Parts: sequence; C-alpha cells; structure tokens
Amino acid sequence: MIAERLTPFRDHLAVERGMSPRTVGAYLRDVHAYLATAVELGLLEPEGSDGGWNGLEQGKDLIRTHLAGMRRRGCQPATIDRALAAIRTFYRFLQLTGQVAEIPGRLVESRGGRRRKLPHDLPVETMAALLDLPDRTSHRGRRDRAILEVIYGLGLRLSEAVGLDLGALEWSGARLRVTGKGNRQRILPLDGLAAAALKEYLQGELEGDIWQDLLDGSLGADAASRPVFTGRRDRRIAPRTVQAMVLRYAAELAGLKGVSPHTLRHSFATHLLDGGAGIRIVQDLLGHQHLSTTQIYTHLGRARLREVFDRAHPRAVRAGKPVAEKEEE
Repeated sequence: MIAERLTPFRDHLAVERGMSPRTVGAYLRDVHAYLATAVELGLLEPEGSDGGWNGLEQGKDLIRTHLAGMRRRGCQPATIDRALAAIRTFYRFLQLTGQVAEIPGRLVESRGGRRRKLPHDLPVETMAALLDLPDRTSHRGRRDRAILEVIYGLGLRLSEAVGLDLGALEWSGARLRVTGKGNRQRILPLDGLAAAALKEYLQGELEGDIWQDLLDGSLGADAASRPVFTGRRDRRIAPRTVQAMVLRYAAELAGLKGVSPHTLRHSFATHLLDGGAGIRIVQDLLGHQHLSTTQIYTHLGRARLREVFDRAHPRAVRAGKPVAEKEEE
C-alpha cells in the first residue's frame, strides 16, 4: 500500500531531517493526498500495488491539478503552501534515493496568490497589564504569571514552554536551554522579570533540597527531568491548559479576543525590533532556521509606519481617500 511505501520517507523526515513528529505527520498526510490524486488520474498504480514512482515524473502538471483541487475544496493558502513544501521535499527524497531521474521542472512557483498573514501582537502597555493579572498570592497565580513571563520574556513557542525540564535552567549562568523545532537547541538569557517570576513560582513548588540543588546547578538525573510547569496531579502542564489560561486572562483584560500563547511570542519579537534589536539577533532568539521567517516582523513594522503616516500626515491617504487640498486664495 502507498502508506507503507512511504515509510522510508517518514524515516528520512524524522531521522535525517530532524523534523518533529507533528511536522512529519503533516507532511505524510499531504504527500499521501497528493499520491491519491495521482492514482485517480491513472498516473500511479492503486494502493495495493508495489510499483515504482515513475508516474510522478509528470509532476508539474500533476501538482497544479492537485493544488487546484485543494483550492476548490476551500483550503486555506497556508495549508496549500505546506502541501507544496511537503511535495517538494518528497521529490527531493525520491531523487536522492534514485527513484526518479530528476525533479520535474521547477515544480510550481505560484502558491495560489498567497498573502502572508501578519502576526498579531499586543502593545507594550497591554502586555504589561496582562502579565500583572495573575494572583501572586496563590500557587496557581504564581505559576500562571511565570508561564506568561517566560513565553513573552523569552519568545518561546507553546511547545517549548510546556516542554521545559528543570535541567534546562542554569541559574548560575542566568541561562535557559530550549529545544525547539527539529530538536534544535538554543541558549536564551534568563534574567529580568521572567527569571524573577520563575524563581518565585519554583521556590514554592519544589522541595527544599531540590530547590537548593537547582540553584547550585547540582540536580540529579531524576530531578533534572522533572517538568518546570505542572498541572493536575503534578504532571506536565498540557498545551491546551496554557491556551485556555491565556484566553481567560486576555478576556479579563478589557475583553480581548483571539489572544494565544503565540501572540505573546509575536509580541516579544515585535517589541524587540521596535526597541532597536537587529533582525539576526531576533532570529537567533526565536530559533528560526531561516531569516525569511523572521522578516515578517519587519513587514509588520513597516505596516505600522504606514498606518501612522496615513493617520498623521496632511498629504497622506486616509481611509482610502486623498486629503483634499486647499485652494489658494
């Protein structure tokens, strides 16, 4: 079956490319759907066949047909974009392993007129008010505040925050070791309000000897593997719990909607750039493999400049209409 024949590709993604299980699963689904289109068009043998991939060498037209079908079904541009990335990766794998002679053409350049969505962020004042909402007199409030401060203060992904272990904390060096996408590690500075909130939470969370070992950098293996943030029954906090927590606090703050942990990460990057940080520094802090991923925040900055210009300059365009010129008297 085709799904079974994709096993080497799955191993390639997971082992050689170092992709996360979630990304591997998404790529496999995208490629499987693409191959199903090839079967429907008679370019590949049905599922039960052990035939090769020769029919895929007509890939350029096949890809266009497949992506057009996705558009007709109402798939979002980002979904189509990911599918194309998965298909490109699959063709490179087939060429690398000698299963196709060459990658067909340049595949497909257009991604269906995709307009890249600008990230949503919160103003500095709003973010400060959000971070102050948790009740620091309660254990849960101290935990919630530490989570918010760490995600915003260090620009962590949700998965990175909930995946933190005690062994990732280096108090003596004021550093935090984070494992991001593709198991890539980066070292982040652990200082300021994020460090203070984390320290306040953990001091009341950990047993005295574990807390002292953490400060001294002498945690044993068992303690080092314990989660930083816990939920029910002292188990590692679930991503959905953090998402619900952020939504709840945002709703308390003037009824804000659509705020997620990723909003905090976006705000971290935007506020750094607005404060004069270089884009390469922000790229390293966010753990982006490619600079183009980080450059979306410079687009956001330009959009803000345009908004201020249109609102403030007497010769600008406001609400789509040019400001009327006064006639000379």
